[in-house]
Amino acid sequence: MGLEISSNTIKFYEKKGIQFFERFRAVNKHKNPVNVFMTEQNAIDTIKITDLKERELGSYQLIFQKEKASMEGKFLYADVPNENHGQLLTLSALIEFSKNRLNHFNLFSFKESIPYHARYGFLLDNDDPDYILNVLKQIIKSKLPHIETFQQDAKFFHTKIQNSTDQTKENQEILQNSCRVISDYLRYLSRRKMEKFAPDFEYASNVTFSDWEFETNRKYLNKLLKKHEIDYKF
Repeated sequence: MGLEISSNTIKFYEKKGIQFFERFRAVNKHKNPVNVFMTEQNAIDTIKITDLKERELGSYQLIFQKEKASMEGKFLYADVPNENHGQLLTLSALIEFSKNRLNHFNLFSFKESIPYHARYGFLLDNDDPDYILNVLKQIIKSKLPHIETFQQDAKFFHTKIQNSTDQTKENQEILQNSCRVISDYLRYLSRRKMEKFAPDFEYASNVTFSDWEFETNRKYLNKLLKKHEIDYKF
């Protein structure tokens, strides 16, 4: 694949039983053209973004587990802040998720990046009751307008967790549902550019994305593809 054939239309090739996209062109936040392509870095499948002079702007390492219909994000790096290169890398990873018909996309997120991942539909994946209670409490105490529904849900699950002490299946479901409430709240804030009002997280955590999250966020994700002038539709 020569550098001169980059275009916004995405084509695919197969390797190791995985469908990978060929090099394509997109635009960043300021409509500057960039190249997006798959490569290998330290024997790990990696998405890279470069400018038209082939200077690297970001990369995202992915591990595919086709037998489990899943993939794992290992390391996302974006060189220039506020250029949406991180967003381009995430969208490109989701193109791989979509094309390979995967069911799960898991990754470990820095605590500061949890709201970022929630924007695209990722869910907090944590089973520490104290960790979750702390975040729910911040939602309950928030003074932001128009979040009454989130606060009502947060109060409900805060009480449920406080009254749950045993490690039962029901209590695990309570924690999972609490994580969904938190994730929905983070997504609401981040899509309105209100991340600065997001709760503080005590430590980094796993986040997860499933085929259901893909389906329910499809419209938003397609809007982002169009924004970056990528000729692909989820």
